[in-house]
Parts: sequence; structure tokens; C-alpha cells
Amino acid sequence: MVPWQKAIIYTIGILNLIVALDASIIVTSLAAIVNEIGGSTTEAFWVGTSYLLVNAITMPLICAVSEIIGRPICLTFAITIFTIGTIVCCVAGNMGTLLVGRCIQGVGGGGIHSLGLVVQTDIVPLRWRPKWYSIVLGFWALGLCLGPVLGGAIAERTTWRWIFYLMFPICAFGLVAVPYLLTLKPKARTAKEKLSRIDWIGGALFAISGTATLVAISWGGTQYAWDSAVTLVPLIVGVIGLVITITYEHRFAKHPFLEKALFKDVGSLVTYLAAVAQGIVLYSALYYCPFYFMAVKGYTSLQAGVALLPLLFTITVSGMITGRLVTRFNNYRLPIWIGWFIGAVSPGMVMIWRTNDSAAVWVLTYIIGGLGQGAILNAQNFASQAICNPGDEGKAAATYTFSRQVGMSLGVGIGATTFQNVMKLRLDRDGLPTSIATQAEAYIPTLHSLPPGAMRDTLYDAYKFGIQIVFSISVGVSVLTLVMTVLFMKHVDMNRKIDTEHLLDTQRITEHWGNKAKTVEETRATGYFKPLPSC
Repeated sequence: MVPWQKAIIYTIGILNLIVALDASIIVTSLAAIVNEIGGSTTEAFWVGTSYLLVNAITMPLICAVSEIIGRPICLTFAITIFTIGTIVCCVAGNMGTLLVGRCIQGVGGGGIHSLGLVVQTDIVPLRWRPKWYSIVLGFWALGLCLGPVLGGAIAERTTWRWIFYLMFPICAFGLVAVPYLLTLKPKARTAKEKLSRIDWIGGALFAISGTATLVAISWGGTQYAWDSAVTLVPLIVGVIGLVITITYEHRFAKHPFLEKALFKDVGSLVTYLAAVAQGIVLYSALYYCPFYFMAVKGYTSLQAGVALLPLLFTITVSGMITGRLVTRFNNYRLPIWIGWFIGAVSPGMVMIWRTNDSAAVWVLTYIIGGLGQGAILNAQNFASQAICNPGDEGKAAATYTFSRQVGMSLGVGIGATTFQNVMKLRLDRDGLPTSIATQAEAYIPTLHSLPPGAMRDTLYDAYKFGIQIVFSISVGVSVLTLVMTVLFMKHVDMNRKIDTEHLLDTQRITEHWGNKAKTVEETRATGYFKPLPSC
């Protein structure tokens, strides 16, 4: 790999750091935000969920547009939108403004994260992508590691607005580096041709129906009952809209952004379902483990963030090692199977945690979980690119990332619904007010101030029981996904040449990096940086 390619990979990694940081830093600082600018537990929930939801909806759309007008323009646009959203969050004086800023950030963050993967399909041969993606994964996991710790430290030491001020240096770097480094350009077309190839109708249908569906799932059982009109109407409209979208994309769209070929068989479908499953399991852990430590163990926000480090550090190391092994042995299935097996063990261990367990218990749980999730995070991503038809790797990468992001949104929403409903049942059985479950996060200081006794112990048990049931869902999802991947995920040789319309501006590469254009083109033609065995 030449310096030009390495520079792009590291730039993508740095940009992914702020995307992960922005998603995780809010977890341990929500209480401070609510205390300063006001807002209910419901609004606090949407500060995190709105970002993930908009992330998911944006990903396939912006990647589809990048196929037509180019990766550099779309990635620069995404960074710009993320910066604007960050500014809105910094100046927010009420919860409504903050939610608007988070949604704008979500549009930019979704574009940054998905386009970073798509760009790699244009410059790195498939066999080598797992190895080099491990660098991007390292930055992404670093953002996840730093987020809860920084969020907790900022919440305790200074104004919460610093959680957004931190984004500006990296945004500025991206706005300078991307136009300079990213020389990829699509096949030459007129402006009229480019506009005509964008799937406006399909994109609009998908955005509206997808948003309605995710919103209904997110607030069903938490803000509103599942059988209420407020939940059922958007859910029904969203599901019908998605059916119409899929029908339109497959039968009527001239240039569909949802490629039918990506779902050509059961193995392909299982790969994307497994992406949704990982999003659910991973974000259930990232959101509800800190909540457990703050509610049941009495940790501060900073301590809860530090407690997550064994999990996030192990995910990083496991993902980087897995990337090198997948590249070396040309095999992505075995790491996926091992990852899902271990992934079922870790949430099972959470289910038997006791209030007075020592740190060694949860550290071991996190290490086991991190090993599994890291292996899945890297290997499964490239299963989708190996299974797809040659030339569709960019679309497969975008669809896979979108699927995982949908899972993340579902993980937070399903977790909140499960926790609150289970805790309500437990409180009702014990004769305590069920309203505590609705305001569970805001009630934590009151819980800790209660004198020792039966009521306090009962409330601790209710919190713990609700969180344990959340992780029982993770166990079920992990076991089901393990079975599906073992039965249906097929092996495909990863020795494949790069097949893309997005060509290199070799003149700019030569001007900026010396005589490297020939080396880059030879790599794209042969598909290898150096020979590797097939195993």
C-alpha cells in the first residue's frame, strides 16, 4: 500500500473517531444536560436515539448519491453537516434545540461512517480490506472508549457543552484533508444525467417510511403503550411504506438505491440480519451496562465510563487481530461463528451478576464480550462484500453499515421498552409506584439517598431485574444469529480485483505523492498488494 492510500485510510479512521465519540459520549453526560437545560427522561432518551435513528436512515441514501456525483463531494458534505449540527448542539438552550442539533449531526455522522467503508472498496482489494479496516475500527473503538469516560469527566468537572466543543478540531481536519486526499471521481456524466440517475422517489419513500417505523419502535412501550394509536399509526404507516418502497425499487425504479442483487439468496440475507443482530447486542451493552453501574452499583458518571474500558479495549484488539487473520487465511466464517458463540456467553454472565460482585467479575464478562464482538465487527462486514456480485462491494458495504445501525437504534429502543415494562411489573408486584420505572434514570439520586431497608433493597432488585431481562434478549439474539450463520452463511473466495466506476485522478496523485500513480493502478488491476495463500 502506497502512502497516498494509507493517508486516506488514516483520515477515514480519524473521522470515524468523532462519529463513535459523538454516539457514546452522550451516555454518561445525559443527566448533567437534563439538569442544566431541563427536559424529561423521555427527551433525554431521544437525545441519544435521534442521532442513531437519523444515522441509519441517512446511510443508504448518501452512499447511493455518492455513486453518481462522487465520494469526495458527499463525504465533504457529510462533514459539513456534522459540523453545523455540532454548532447547534453547542448553543442549545433547551432540549428542543439540542434534539434538532443531534438530528443534524446524525445526518453527517451517518454519511461519514458509511462513506468511509465505501471508499475502501474503491482503493483496497477485498482480500486486504479486513487488515486495513482494522485501522479504521481501531479509531472507531477508541471513540467508543473515550466517549463514556470523557462524557462522565466533563459532566462532573465542567459544562456539558464541552462534549460538543471537542468535535471541532477533527471536523476542521476532515474539511481540509478530504478534498486534498480523496482523488476518486465517478464516470464522467453531465449534470442532467447525474440528476436523472438519483432515485428521488425511492429515497423519499424510504426516508419517510423508515423514520416512521423506527420512531414507533423506539417509543413503543416507553413513552406510549404498544396498543395506543400514537404507536400503532406510525408503525403501520412505516411498515406499509417499506413494502411499497421495496416493491418500487425492485419493479419500477430505473436506478434503484436498494440493489435487489444484494439479497440474491438466503446467505446474503442472513449476513444483513446478522448485522442488525450485532447492532442490537452491542448497543444494549453500551447503554445498559453504564446504567447498571450508576443505578445498582452507585457509580458516578465518570466511574461508569471507566468501567466500560475493558469491553471497548478488548473489542478494539479483537477486531484488529481478526482483520489480519481474515486477510491471511481468506476465511471470514470461522471468526463470525466464534464471535457469536462468545457473544452469547457474555450477556449470559451479566444475567447472573450480583449487587456485591467484585470488579473481577464484570471485567472478565467484558473481556469475553469484547473478544466476541470485535471478531464479528470486522469479519462480518467483509462477508457481505465477498458474497455480493463483483462491482457491488460499495453498495454492500453501505447496506451492511445501514443494517448494523438499524440494529443499534433497535438495541436502545428495545432495551428501553423491555427495561421499563419489566421493572413496572416488578414494582407493581411488590406494591411500589410503577411511575419509578418511567423516570428510572432521574430517580437514581433518590434511590441512593434512601435509608437502608426493605424498600431500598426492593428497588435495587427491580433495577437489576429489569437490566437482566434486557441482556436475556441479547443472549437469545446471539444464539439465533449463531445458528443462522452456521447454517446459511457461505464461504466465497476473497481474492477479487477492484471493480468500480470511481477512478483515480492519477495526475493529482503524482503531483502530491510523487510517482505513485502507476503503483496504485497496478494494485487495482491485479487485486493484490503482494501474493497471499488461499486457505
